[in-house]
Amino acid sequence: MIALFLFFSMPWSAANEFDAYVKKAEAQSVMAAGATIEVKGGLIHDWSAEAFVKDRTPEQVIAVLQSYERYREIYPEVTASRLLSKEGNRFRAALQLKRKKFLTVILNTEYDVEYQKVDEGRWRVVSRSTKVEEADGGDNGFLWRLNAYWVISAEPGGVRLQCRSVSLSRDVPLGLSWAVKPLLREMPQESLAGMLSATVKALR
Repeated sequence: MIALFLFFSMPWSAANEFDAYVKKAEAQSVMAAGATIEVKGGLIHDWSAEAFVKDRTPEQVIAVLQSYERYREIYPEVTASRLLSKEGNRFRAALQLKRKKFLTVILNTEYDVEYQKVDEGRWRVVSRSTKVEEADGGDNGFLWRLNAYWVISAEPGGVRLQCRSVSLSRDVPLGLSWAVKPLLREMPQESLAGMLSATVKALR
């Protein structure tokens, strides 16, 4: 059954619509209502989550997010990670992700991440994927793009974390939705919740 949807390369139309959507999203605040949007040949997944951590500071959150060499210890989906380069407040990182829900998908990904101190007690982090490849060389379209937008704010008694994830995957193939739909439609939301939960756990 898996062989039926190997080498499903990303349509240019889906890529262009994702780029246009991201341009609008980046002009907005970090939070947005959860949604899965159908585009030609793909699905855009836009989800947000937030958490409050007592007795912690934005700088402590930034320290966790920048500890790329330790991501395997922090984030359950990450099986390998390394920092590729650092120039000022810009980081390039490589992560291998393992996602499992009926099917197991291993992805080799790279990101360009910018850390911006907006003002005292408030940070913004923008992470954009620059490479997403399946480890076996196929292209099932489980994930083509993955961007994340963080706002980290000091509040009385602790710190608030807000994260918005915007990703692109293939659409659900006709006749295969029973197997693929949970991966394509549900996993982005579950991955965001897991990432935020793991960040909170690392802070505690």
